[in-house]
Amino acid sequence: MSNIPQEYLSGFDFGFNAVEEMPQSEVEADTTPSTEDVEGINDNINRIENKLDDVAKAINILTTRMTDLDDEFDVVKANTEQEVKDKLTQVEKLVMPLLVNLLKTSDKEYIYWPDRSEKINDMINKLLSYTRGDAQ
Repeated sequence: MSNIPQEYLSGFDFGFNAVEEMPQSEVEADTTPSTEDVEGINDNINRIENKLDDVAKAINILTTRMTDLDDEFDVVKANTEQEVKDKLTQVEKLVMPLLVNLLKTSDKEYIYWPDRSEKINDMINKLLSYTRGDAQ
């Protein structure tokens, strides 16, 4: 106890004492179960048990509903993922021919593209219909 500061060696008493053996209780506790209803305790216990049963039923209903919602979410998610993949495939099919044709002629310095305004507008409208769901 030489490392403990003096201020902690005396002061607050926690209410216990060290003893050599277990002290004998002055009063023996009556451990026999009581069968009588003490001031409606049994009624209170029954009401609490009924309420707990109701809470358990509500939890089961909510758990089932959450499982159903989770399943519905999985279906919606799968459908949405497939829709996005389909739209990206459509966009790919729209853009890739242009890029491939540009690559084929990469050795040429100039691109000759007559009447491109109408073709580009058609492609823009298709692209917007894929990404926004409506043609412009």
